[in-house]
This record gives sequence, C-alpha cells and structure tokens, in this order.
Amino acid sequence: MRNTLVSFVVLLVAALRFDSPPVFAQAVHAVPTSGQVFRFDASDLAVDTRFPAGRIADCSRIDEDEYRITIRPENAPINNSPWYAFQIRSERPRSLTIRLTYENGTHRYQPKISRDGQRWSPLDPGLCRVEKKGREAVLQIDAGPETLWIAAQELVTQKPLTQWMEGIAARRSGRKTAIGRSLSGRPIEKLEIGSPGSKRVVFLLGRQHPPEVTGSLGLMHFVETIAGESDLAGRFREEFLTVVVPLANPDGVETGYWRHSLGGVDLNRDWSSFTQPETRAIRDEIHRLARKPRQLWLFLDFHSTHQDLFYTQPDDAATFPADFAGDWLGGIQKRFPDYRVRREPTSYGGKPTSMRWVHRTFGTTAITYEWGDRTERDRIREIASGAAVEMMRLLLEKSECPAPVATEQSAGEEAPLTVH
Repeated sequence: MRNTLVSFVVLLVAALRFDSPPVFAQAVHAVPTSGQVFRFDASDLAVDTRFPAGRIADCSRIDEDEYRITIRPENAPINNSPWYAFQIRSERPRSLTIRLTYENGTHRYQPKISRDGQRWSPLDPGLCRVEKKGREAVLQIDAGPETLWIAAQELVTQKPLTQWMEGIAARRSGRKTAIGRSLSGRPIEKLEIGSPGSKRVVFLLGRQHPPEVTGSLGLMHFVETIAGESDLAGRFREEFLTVVVPLANPDGVETGYWRHSLGGVDLNRDWSSFTQPETRAIRDEIHRLARKPRQLWLFLDFHSTHQDLFYTQPDDAATFPADFAGDWLGGIQKRFPDYRVRREPTSYGGKPTSMRWVHRTFGTTAITYEWGDRTERDRIREIASGAAVEMMRLLLEKSECPAPVATEQSAGEEAPLTVH
C-alpha cells in the first residue's frame, strides 16, 4: 500500500458531526494532556502515549502476552468517535493480544499501524476481532524490539499541518499567519493563496472534530490542487483569494480528544453563541475577509463520517453564487462516473453549525464536505483533486455573477439575508 498523505507531506516539506448543542459537557475523567507511559517490568513491555494525539485512559495486564487498553472520552454524552493512539515497546519480539475496551462508545476506526509514526497502513482485518456488540476489539499484533505505533487513524497533528502550510506558502508566495489562539494558547493558523487584492474569497476550514483525519487528507489534496501548476489553478489564483484554516481545534487534536475542544464543547455546535476562543477567532476572520468590497464566494468545512457525503443548503434556499452546489456536485459526478456523489440538502434542524452560520450571515454557498473514515487514501487524493478542479472551473465561470445584498452586522451577528 502506498504511503499515506501524512508521509507524503513530511517528505514534501523536507524537500522543499453533529448531535449535541454547544453546552459544556460534564467531564467523565481528567486525562493528562502530556500523555503517560504504562510499564510492565515483569514482561519488559511499555505502552506509551507521550506524543501529539497520543491517548488512552488506562492499560492493564491480563496475562503475560495479553493486555487491556481502556478507551474513554473526554466528556459524555459524546459522538461515537472513539480516538486512541499509543506506542508499544518490547525488549524482545513477541506476539500480543490487545483488548481495546470502549467506555461511552463502540469500535469505529479500523486500527492503523506504523513503525515510525509517519508511514501508516491498516491492520489486517483478520487481526482485529470485534466483540461485545462493538464495546471491545481484540487485536493480534507482533511487537518488539522496534517501536510499534497503533492509532485509530493516521496522525495528522499540528506540526505536520504547519509544515504543510509553510511548504505551500514558500512555493506559491502564500502567507501563513495566526488568526487567534486556542483555549490552551496554541495558535490557530491560516494559509492564504492567491491574489491578496482579490475581491473574491474562498474559505476552507478543517478539523473542528479531532479524529476526523480523512477530512484533513481531503482538504490537503484539495488545496494542493489550487496551489498546483495547471493553467486553471494559475488563473484561479489571479481571480480568487483562498484562505485555509486547516486546524480549527488544535487542543482537541493534540490531546487526542474524541469530539470536543479543551473547553468541553463541540465546536461545530458553537456557531451561534461563540463561547469558545477557536470559533470566535474563525468567525472574526471570516467577517474581516467578507468586508466590502470583498465578497465571500464559497465556504467549505471538511469533516469525516462513515461515507463520503456533501451537506448542502436545501434546494429552495437562496444562495450565492446561484445554483453552485448542484452544478459543482454534478461536475464531480461527471468527472468520476464510477464514484457516487452523495448529497444531503439540510438546514441541520436549526443546529448552530459553521455552514449554517455562514449561509445565514452572508448568503454564500456553504457546504460540509465529509470524507469516509475508510475511504482509500489514493481515492481521497483523486477525488479531492478533481473536486478542486471542478470548483475552480465553475467559480471562474460564475465570476461575473452579481454579489448578494446583505445588511452588514458586527462580528458575531447574523445578517438578515437578501440574495438577488
């Protein structure tokens, strides 16, 4: 299997959802954000989470070659996105049975393994048996003496994302800056590609939810295509400014959370009250970018779920540019006839999501772009790149459309929407 985008990005730089409102959940257990190590001297084994995104709740020995790892969320109730990431070190080669036991959730992510934390592959499905109605997964692994990494998904954390942004900025005269800080003080960074003086802006957002790695992979391939060498990409960068915030929730990602920010909030349910510094920073940046004479032409929020899916405005909703979602998804379907483009028009039932806030505030087409947890990584590259091509082509075609008329509001308020 080819290396995943994570290792691709590292090498490149070297060479160059939705269920609960934005309320504070009750903490179940406090887990140290710096990680921890479990040592079993009698069996010369160590289980270690002292790295970015490393996280388990507990590890105990059942017998000499069998261990139980407890996986527990940061808060409850919570979406079923049970993240785990740990290293196993053994002084001698051995075959181990690892029981992943889930609290407040069930097995969702097929384990990924790595020997260096950069190149990842799925664990053979025959070596992962799910039991107890999904509350336990039994892994058979070979450990030692080389460190073995095991995680719910590849590790796409703050450092590689920052390096990736720096690589694009260096070769495309882009600009990487911080727009704010998380609750713990980590920077929330943006990348700008294209003409700084453009009046047309596309905004791309990623990783509001920590485990949604395939959303990051899709976003990165999408942006790489916009920053590419094609004539289309060059023309698009002349006409449009693309602004990317690839890591909206750095605290949650670095700490290995299932869903929330360090404040205990689902950030994609905080786009009304804006209780968190992360959502406030992104909101204020969008308002700044959409200030006249500039216009926000498209908002895409990259996520992950069980299958590839696009959440869009309902068909009867007024949007700018007119009919963009249907035309764009139709173009993707035509480009990839063997790929099923799934679209679900939704208003989210009033839930305060980013796409709902953007559409209500600016009238702009706002889409939640979901990637499947198990979508093949090469397929993500192919589809994301093609989707970016179709987006650039269509926006350039629609670039003479009249802009929406909306009453300007101060940051954080929703504008009464009138689209012509």
